[in-house]
Amino acid sequence: METVAVSALSLVATAWLVPGLVVVDLPTAILMGLGLVAMTTLARPLLIGVLSGFSVALVALATVTLQVLIFWSFARSGYAIAVPTLTHAAIAAFGYSLASALLTAALSLSDDASFFGTLVRQLAVRQRDVARTERPGLVVIQIDGLARGVLEERVRAGGAPTLARWLQGGMRLDPWETLLPSQTSASQAGILHGNSDGIPGFRWWDKAAGRVLISNHPEDAREIERRVSNGHGLLADGGASIGNLLSGDATRSYLTAATITGPGRELRRSHVLDWFFISPYAYVRWIVLAVGEVLKELVQSRREAIAGTEPRGDRSFPYPLARAATNVILRHLSTALVIEEMYRGTPAIYVDFVDYDEIAHHSGPRRVEAREALGGIDRILALIERAALDAPRPYRFVVLSDHGQTPGASFEQRQGRSLEAVIGELAGQGASVGGATGHAEHWGRMTSLMSEASVIGRFTGPLTHAPFRRGAGLTVEGEGAPDIVVAGSGNLANVSFPRLPGRATLEEIDRRYPRLVDGLVRQAGIGLVMVRSEARGALVRGANGTSYLSEGHVEGADPVAPYGAHAAEGLRRLDAMPECGDLVIVSAFEPATGEVAAFERQVGSHGGLGGPQTEAFILHPTEWHVDAALLGPAMVHEQIRRWLARGPGSVTEAAS
Repeated sequence: METVAVSALSLVATAWLVPGLVVVDLPTAILMGLGLVAMTTLARPLLIGVLSGFSVALVALATVTLQVLIFWSFARSGYAIAVPTLTHAAIAAFGYSLASALLTAALSLSDDASFFGTLVRQLAVRQRDVARTERPGLVVIQIDGLARGVLEERVRAGGAPTLARWLQGGMRLDPWETLLPSQTSASQAGILHGNSDGIPGFRWWDKAAGRVLISNHPEDAREIERRVSNGHGLLADGGASIGNLLSGDATRSYLTAATITGPGRELRRSHVLDWFFISPYAYVRWIVLAVGEVLKELVQSRREAIAGTEPRGDRSFPYPLARAATNVILRHLSTALVIEEMYRGTPAIYVDFVDYDEIAHHSGPRRVEAREALGGIDRILALIERAALDAPRPYRFVVLSDHGQTPGASFEQRQGRSLEAVIGELAGQGASVGGATGHAEHWGRMTSLMSEASVIGRFTGPLTHAPFRRGAGLTVEGEGAPDIVVAGSGNLANVSFPRLPGRATLEEIDRRYPRLVDGLVRQAGIGLVMVRSEARGALVRGANGTSYLSEGHVEGADPVAPYGAHAAEGLRRLDAMPECGDLVIVSAFEPATGEVAAFERQVGSHGGLGGPQTEAFILHPTEWHVDAALLGPAMVHEQIRRWLARGPGSVTEAAS
């Protein structure tokens, strides 16, 4: 009955809007509209199969052409409608399809269950030949940037009812510590590949490559994965990676930075991608919701400014678009891809939901916008759980975070100038300083989204490359590199001297820039500076003391102590990387307020030390015990490996 009503209303709207269209007989015209929808629906799978490998735009064009021809054929019969020319028929067909899609989307605009229920019914038909098995599969769901303490607060407050129910019904929440750096590429490298060596931050100046590497830039992510992967990652042999930075050597990979431009795109053919970008029901819905999210952000941002809320993050464009991309489009698309992979019977799936992290960067990890994003992810978990009930195999769920976030006004907000400006002043007028401290995460997320639109990504990739680099804050590379490069990762900065080969020592830096290190140590807002000494090895200097990491003793007040029990271990690990900056700077941490000062323009940050940014969690079936304290992402990888290898009917067996 609903379909008939939509058809009738769509036809009335079309007749009203399109000049020259005359409805000869309304009941017959309604039947004609239903026939148009039915024939288009039947033809679309064939068009997708033939044309989507070339371009989704080609599929859309062919669909529209088919609709025009069907509409013109009905009009020529003279029984239902009449139009004077083929041009009028084309306008009428387009108007009818648009009106039908808008009405259908509007009826279920806020009903995710209805939206994904339609997808599940399609997948059940498409995957009906998949063999059923009782051997379980695994779905690992990463909630990007969610600290353990924030999750526990939201569960107690009733803001995450699905996770609360899972905790009450057979799952357990355990902590894990990220060490350094506390950011996604290092954590995912460790969790998915068992190796996060050589990743000193979200971005850094790579002396061997002669350029800045940015973890979520597709070319750089592919290079990072090449360095950390041994070909036997957590998702090798049939697994699927969705929305990640690194792929875990997955057989199929979607929205994943390291593989988005790779040669294996033909392995990632997906009904969901075609449906999501071509079906009027799907794209009209997410366009409307995305516009609503942009408007919501503008209202909330304005309300925050009027209320005088401090600290306030940078919420200017393109952030509202990035929020819509992550909180609406990527969330829904990633969910649809997870459901599709479950209906394929995929043995292991790893998905990253990034919307909480993106919003918390700009509004703070505990503010209402971030809490609402977490609530939305919690509802998505319930939908995935429900969809798994009809999958061809049972699935076990693990929910984890890759790091947390620590609040606080940025370094620039506190000091009135950026870190690179401070370094430039201390280094002297003869030194050129380049800063890679712009907020780059939303550029990577939007690039991944656009690149998945089949062949369209081949055009959008080059178009977004330059803005991506500009957004990161440094575009000059190679021979034109500045004397000093400051690469920010939250409240951690890797400072490099591109013209000095190898790891520059304290003594060499002091000879060239005698005011720099001492000036940084005394600078308000900076908590510690780590550097390698020719005579004493790795050492960490603070305003009132020095910790000699290599020698294991402290003179004066220990600058590392305020950052937690595992801070020294994290710094030693970072120092051991050949890719580590010549100087490593961590902003001051205020234990009384729990705040840090990001070197990027963020009021919720991660990447360094201090507060909950290093305090991640892993939620898992109760019978899967954690064998030892999980320090670093590589230990999480090993723990998951042990879980999967234990007992009959394990996921490891299922993959064999």
